[in-house]
Parts: sequence; structure tokens; C-alpha cells
Amino acid sequence: MAIMEINFNPNRIPLPELAGSTVARQGSSPAAPDSVSFSPAASLGASLQDIPLVRPEKVAQAKALDSVTSYPPADLLDRIATLLAVHMKK
Repeated sequence: MAIMEINFNPNRIPLPELAGSTVARQGSSPAAPDSVSFSPAASLGASLQDIPLVRPEKVAQAKALDSVTSYPPADLLDRIATLLAVHMKK
């Protein structure tokens, strides 16, 4: 079975039949605008600034779970311990 190998090299020498030909440029590129509007990016940045770093409802939920002595449940801890033990043997 033959294996086909493809080597990509963008800097390779052009094909001989194309080496002598030249390409003429047509006109100049369009001029860049004097100013660019970044208003969508600015409004997104402002929206991100308005997002609070702390979510009070999640803090309250974490405090409630912290006060419960049976959280996480013992069977969940047993399953996690078993899972860890199985993976440590590998």
C-alpha cells in the first residue's frame, strides 16, 4: 500500500511555466477611513462593567449549605472516594 505524503510550504519556488510571468497591479487599494467606530465594543465594555462581581443569591445559598452538617451527603462522599480509589489503582 502506497502512502501519499503532502508537504505544504508556502515559500516554495513557483512552477517553471509561471516563473517568467508577471502580474500587473490594478489601481490602488481603497483608502483607510479617517476614523473607526468602536461603539459596539464600547457598549459591550460598559455592559461588562455593570455586571456585579458577587451574586448575593449564590452567597446566601453557599452559606445555607455551609450551615448544614449533612452536606454533602455521606453516600455522595463514599461514591467519590470509591471513584478516586478506582482511578488510583490504574
